[in-house]
Formats: sequence, structure tokens, C-alpha cells
Amino acid sequence: MSHLNALSNPQRQQIRNAFALLDGESKDSLITKDDLQKMYSNLGIKQPSETEIQNMFTIDNVDYSQKGISFTQFSNILAKELSLIEDRSSILEALQVFSVKGDHKSFKDELQIDLEDLKDACCSVRMNDDNRLSRSSFDESVKGFVSETIDGKKVFLASKWMSAYID
Repeated sequence: MSHLNALSNPQRQQIRNAFALLDGESKDSLITKDDLQKMYSNLGIKQPSETEIQNMFTIDNVDYSQKGISFTQFSNILAKELSLIEDRSSILEALQVFSVKGDHKSFKDELQIDLEDLKDACCSVRMNDDNRLSRSSFDESVKGFVSETIDGKKVFLASKWMSAYID
């Protein structure tokens, strides 16, 4: 499924406007290195290095820094990024249900969730073929994202997990 199909009309218009701004004075229907450098200069922002520019113009491991990026490529990039934001928000909302007393930002903006409560909930849901997630599979999937509080309670570091797997 194309990420573009999931965009609202206002989001599509915002992408068109952003492209037009970045295309700059050339109006050649491509965002080029020159367009990007002029934008940075006009905004008074430090110019990115050649490596940073090349990274910005690399799509699916193909370097478009010499040719430029078309509206379609730009739209697909932004639509994909917007879909990740939506996915992240939905997952965050679901995980916040398990946070202690609605304290969504327990420590240094880290969403911490009682590990046993989350494990009980995840392992009680029937998945395909009437199977359930095993407790050992759950433990393996959260490995590296668990911390222990001063009182010995284990918590799942949801924000760190989301950054590793969603972003």
C-alpha cells in the first residue's frame, strides 16, 4: 500500500507547498543540491556537509544528489515519515494504558510500564491459529528494554523500545 493513499487532502497540499518552497527559484520540478543550499543560506542556517547532503538525497540506497529529487519521490518520503508518526502515536496510546496511574513520563521522558502487567496482557491474547504469545517469547522480545526500580520492580522502557523498533 502506498503511504500517499493514507494522507488527507490538507496533508497532500502541505507536501505540495513544501516542495514548491524547496524547489526555489529554479521551478524545474526537482529539489536539487543548489535548491537546498540556497534554502539554508536564505534561512541563515549553517550549510550541511557534502556527506550530509548526499545522505539527504539518497533514497533506497540510490544517490540522487547529482540529479535531484522529483515531487513524487519527495511526496513518498514525507508520506512514509508521516505514517511512522501515526504508527508511533497509536502504539504510544496503547502502551500508556499500562502506565502506572497515568504517569506517562516516569523518568527523563521515558514511558515506563510495569513489566509483569504488560506480559500478562500480551500473553493472554489469542493470536492466529488460537495460539498465545509465550512468556519466554515475550521476555526475548523486550530483552534490553527492561530496567529495575529501586524497590525491585521490573519496568519496560517503552519509549526506548519504540525508538529502536518503530523509528
